[in-house]
Order: sequence, then C-alpha cells, then structure tokens
Amino acid sequence: MERKQAPIVPQEIHLLRVEVVQQKMDLAAFKKNKSHKLNVGHKFLHNLKDERVKLEFVFSFSDEQKNELLFFQIDFHFHVEHLSNFYELKSENQPIFDAHLMATLIGIAFSTGRGIIFEKLTNAGVSNVLLPVVSPQEMLRKNHQ
Repeated sequence: MERKQAPIVPQEIHLLRVEVVQQKMDLAAFKKNKSHKLNVGHKFLHNLKDERVKLEFVFSFSDEQKNELLFFQIDFHFHVEHLSNFYELKSENQPIFDAHLMATLIGIAFSTGRGIIFEKLTNAGVSNVLLPVVSPQEMLRKNHQ
C-alpha cells in the first residue's frame, strides 16, 4: 500500500541558519562579459534523529568559454518538525524523502539565495543581477537524472 503524502505545514519548517561557505567574484570579467550562464547544483544532507536537513546550494556564473566569473556556495540548515512523516527507510536504512518536501525546501533555499547574491553583487557595485524564477520540482528532477 502506498504511503499517503503528509501535508506541508509552513510553521513546522524552520530555517535555522544560512552560511555563505564560499564565494569567488571576478567582478571585472563579469561586468565586461554580457552573456553569463548560470549553473546551479544542490545536495541534501540529513540528521534524522534531530529532524535536521542541510541543503547545500552552488551558484556559478560562467562565460561562453566556461570561465567561472562568480561562484557562491550557500548552505541552508533546516529543522523540519515531524520529519519522519516525510521519508521512508529503504535498503541499508537510507531514507527516501518525499519529493514535495524536498521541492519546498529547494524553493525556500533558492529564493533566499537569490536575495543573498543580489545583495552581495549590489554591494560590490554590480546591480540588477537577478537569478531567474525556477521550478523547484524541475530542479529536483534534473538533480535525479
């Protein structure tokens, strides 16, 4: 029998900490180059006992020659109440998380990252660099391909 999807309760998702772990900015090259390609990657880590989820996001802007112009690694630390409602243990006791919860956390993290990067670039004299609006479900699908 298939497990019923637990509802997402926003008040039970707590963003505990956001860390800019790494950043590299070649601002002169970024300003000079008008066509930037954004690459985004993410990785989930978890502590089931403490109901914690860490989402590591990497945002990288490169030019047409694939030279990295900007790079940010931002970690998002969440506490999800009743986390056990959102995963099933499979082989080797590895949790398989509910896609709806994962997409929700990706959406929160990506939007927060958008603001952080916007502020960092604006403070560095580079204005109006906005990350696009994305589908968290699509990001999750691409990550599993």
